[in-house]
Amino acid sequence: MFKTGSLTLILLHSAFAGAAVPSVKVLIAKSLKNIIVEGIDLKKTIHTQKKSQQYVGRKKISFKCGPFGSKAKNSLKNPLLVASLSSPTGLISWGDQKYKGELHLLTSPNQQSCDLVNNVSMETYLMTLLSKEMNGTWPIEALKAQAVAARTYAYERLNKVGSFDDDKLYHLESSEKDQVSGNYHDITKKTLNAAKETQGMILVGPSGKISPAFFHSKCGGKTLRPDQVWGGVEEGYRSVDCHFCQRTGMKDWNYQIKGNKLTQMVDQVLRRYYADEMEGDDLRLMPDSPHNSEIRLYAGDRLHIIKKSYLRNLAGRELLPSNNFVIETKKNEFHVQGQGYGHGVGLCQLGALELAKRGYNYQQILSFYFPKHRLRRAY
Repeated sequence: MFKTGSLTLILLHSAFAGAAVPSVKVLIAKSLKNIIVEGIDLKKTIHTQKKSQQYVGRKKISFKCGPFGSKAKNSLKNPLLVASLSSPTGLISWGDQKYKGELHLLTSPNQQSCDLVNNVSMETYLMTLLSKEMNGTWPIEALKAQAVAARTYAYERLNKVGSFDDDKLYHLESSEKDQVSGNYHDITKKTLNAAKETQGMILVGPSGKISPAFFHSKCGGKTLRPDQVWGGVEEGYRSVDCHFCQRTGMKDWNYQIKGNKLTQMVDQVLRRYYADEMEGDDLRLMPDSPHNSEIRLYAGDRLHIIKKSYLRNLAGRELLPSNNFVIETKKNEFHVQGQGYGHGVGLCQLGALELAKRGYNYQQILSFYFPKHRLRRAY
């Protein structure tokens, strides 16, 4: 058992309190050569020509993407909004996927193809996301906790990238870089209700500041703070002990790394993140535990302290699935033993699943993983 308070719901005093549900522009696909969209009574706007056209009935529209610009002086330097499509039915098809809201075509950064953006209501966005970042069949209280965390992350991005009604081409992308969202087919009764029953609710730090709420698959026994993984400090984060995820998901893992490979990775970490380099290739590792966020090692006669997350960035997620690991020396090889899956910061999704099965509500789940944060209504 664990002790947890309940998060108090307070109206967020901001320019958006009581406002309508904001829209979010989500990058859903990159580097497309051809795009075919379909819908009923489609409206097509070609922004580069400042022309709009309304079609009657079901219509399929094709776009050939790139190359855009040229080697001339007027060559495009930044991504450009090329076209927008909408339907009064609220649904547009792209391949076998259906999206609510609008679809925007942008030039890719290299001007050789198109990127596709979905401009959609925040709450609809969350209804699709819950099936991707969690599972649409999970207990409703776990889904609610995920909805609040994901809404907080997206809401913070809206404030950071620009205002809700600005001309930014997109606010975040559907990938592990930000959050993985889905399409209309991914909405289930539970994901719909989880979003509706927490509508507008976000997490704020002790001072009331909106900061991103991070989440991951499985912490492996202890969550981490943002500064332990990425180096940036976010208000209110604490590392918490969590044994609720240990019997579910990915089991503890172990791998072997050749000595020369680890030496190369350590040298790359020192050069990339610390503006330093190794003196000699004789690595000696100091005693460690999986939940330490840093590794202490000697290269030659010099002691180096490096973040495990930096080593994971170079090694890749297949070799190091999480930041909770320990490396031990055995003969001429290094053995890696670890726990969990993902960066380990914030909400542990499998831990939230177990807590929901035990009868905890979403406020209690959030207060466990975000003990210094408060729950507030942003709109």
